[in-house]
Amino acid sequence: MAPRSEEGREKLIKKIDNLGRVVVPKGYRMMLGLQPGDPLDVEVDGGRLLLSPHRDGCTFCGAVEATQLFLEKSICPDCLQQLRELQPGV
Repeated sequence: MAPRSEEGREKLIKKIDNLGRVVVPKGYRMMLGLQPGDPLDVEVDGGRLLLSPHRDGCTFCGAVEATQLFLEKSICPDCLQQLRELQPGV
């Protein structure tokens, strides 16, 4: 279907197939740098279904800001600071 514009956003009408799938148009995948097999976050917000590229967040709080890896787990600066402040045996 032809794209339509609303509030500076491009919108398409897509149909769900009989297996519940929706095709993300190639142009959108290219804009977002998505490749086959990339994970997507799927959220329901009121009456909207939101799809967005998955970004690994902090293992503890879920924040996606500048995380660093420790033992292959993502940790944000705030949680890392809290971990540093923990006393053994507490």
